[in-house]
Amino acid sequence: MVYQVDQHNMVSFVPLDLRKESSVQYVLSQIDNCIQYGEDADVKIRHFDPDEDQD
Repeated sequence: MVYQVDQHNMVSFVPLDLRKESSVQYVLSQIDNCIQYGEDADVKIRHFDPDEDQD
């Protein structure tokens, strides 16, 4: 099983330095990306009507 994981790059390591806030933020962003946090959030779309802009 380990060979299979290594072959397909399913595991990666991210360095963490608890003394640096940027390092913690980077690790958290990697976690969010892996679990696709916010992926299902509604997208707010604003429709622009050129006739309304001329008022």
